[in-house]
Amino acid sequence: MSSSETAARIIKPSRRGLALAAVLGMAALAGGCFQPLYSEYTASTVGGSVKGALRSIEFAELKGLIGHYLRNELVFEFDGGNEPDAQKTLKFDSALAESVEVVTVDYANGRADSAVLVATATWKVTRISTGEVVSSGTNSVREPYERSSQRFATVRAARDAQIRAAKNLAGLIRGQISADLTS
Repeated sequence: MSSSETAARIIKPSRRGLALAAVLGMAALAGGCFQPLYSEYTASTVGGSVKGALRSIEFAELKGLIGHYLRNELVFEFDGGNEPDAQKTLKFDSALAESVEVVTVDYANGRADSAVLVATATWKVTRISTGEVVSSGTNSVREPYERSSQRFATVRAARDAQIRAAKNLAGLIRGQISADLTS
């Protein structure tokens, strides 16, 4: 091994170490810039904080079982605290659609063994005063459930799938609205 190869080996690790130190230093500096989404100090595009903006959304009644559970989940997730009600300056509107897809069929008796509930919510959040749309979107979830030869067991399994779909839709909608309201 020549002296130039030895010098190259000594320099390479120090360059790697310097690069690693630079990356870690930049990460440490950027780490102080983190702002939690649901903090009182995260600014909103509609004024105030994102948390305050979420509490100012009015939720109208939605039709159907999924609509009922979706509205209840959204009200709880957006305004479920112990604080007094905020003044409502935004309005949430939604149209829901659901369908059932048969996944497997028992060919001996010609009945479906399992199914998937597909629930889709097309929604928008508007300012009550001006009608300006501040957030909108379409979210879809798929909830599988088992079908039984017992009629009431199948009905209950389908209802449970609708409730799960509403909860999952509420979580997706909350995340998207929160992101859209962040300035």
